[in-house]
Amino acid sequence: MIVMGTHGRTGIGQWFLGSVTENVVREADIPVFCVPVSADSP
Repeated sequence: MIVMGTHGRTGIGQWFLGSVTENVVREADIPVFCVPVSADSP
């Protein structure tokens, strides 16, 4: 299993910057667990 943090960018921010997590989810042959990173985390 792969565990990845995600900033949850949507819309134009994702279009310009892409999403590494999204690419891993699409390409991985094993389960991927995405954990949202809150703005308050250190």
